[in-house]
This record gives sequence, structure tokens and C-alpha cells, in this order.
Amino acid sequence: MRRCKRCSTHLDMSARGTKILFLFFVLIGLSVNAFSQKLKTYEDSVKYDKKMAEFETIFVSANLEKNRQNYEQAQLLYFDCLKIKASSAAVYYELAQVCAAKNNFTEAEEYAKKAVKFSPDNFEYKRFLDDLYVKMGKKR
Repeated sequence: MRRCKRCSTHLDMSARGTKILFLFFVLIGLSVNAFSQKLKTYEDSVKYDKKMAEFETIFVSANLEKNRQNYEQAQLLYFDCLKIKASSAAVYYELAQVCAAKNNFTEAEEYAKKAVKFSPDNFEYKRFLDDLYVKMGKKR
């Protein structure tokens, strides 16, 4: 076990300590996010947190379905995500990937454009859109 030279304390964290630290940062992140949304009451904050937890659960389920190549189910779940958070670039990007996997490049292009619109600095989204243009024989 390593020790700090200055104060002789242990530097290695236990698994429990790592989990506690992770939970601490998650709670801080949720709190900051709630304040950034300018929520006026505690109840609003709780409702927002529940919605975001629901969004994340559905998003993970959609990704699992996409990875299993259950594209129809994945697409339905991504649409459920958009009902909760309509400006999610990640959801639009995933929808674009699903459509591309189904060889529906026109629809994939529309979703990829929305992903880039909501996250213009994301290189991966732009690259995916460029790749779609190549597959479609279009110029950007």
C-alpha cells in the first residue's frame, strides 16, 4: 500500500470508498443540473431527477436492443426518450445509427443532422453524417 510522503496517509482507496466517492459526484452532478434548469422548488427538482433517471433507464434499454439488432424495439424506446428530452443529441445519433443499420439512409441523415444541431462540437456526430453522405453519394 502506498503512503503519502508528506502526511503518511494511505493513498489507495477501498472499493467501498470508491463507491461512496462515485455516489458523491453523482449527487453533486444532479444537484448542479437541477440548479442549472432553474428549478424553483424542491418538488420540481425531485420531478426533474425522476424524469432524468427514467430517461437514462430507457436509453440504456434502447441501446441494449440496438446491440441485439432488435432495431424496431430500439427505435420505439429512443422515441420514448425523446418524449422526455426532445433535444437529446445522443438519442438522435442513436436513431441515425439504427436507421443506417436498416439501410434507411434518408431517415438516418435527418436524425444525424439533428444530432449535429443539438451538439455541434461533437466530432463523432459530424463524422457519422459525413459517412452517410458518402454512402448516399451526396456532397455536404
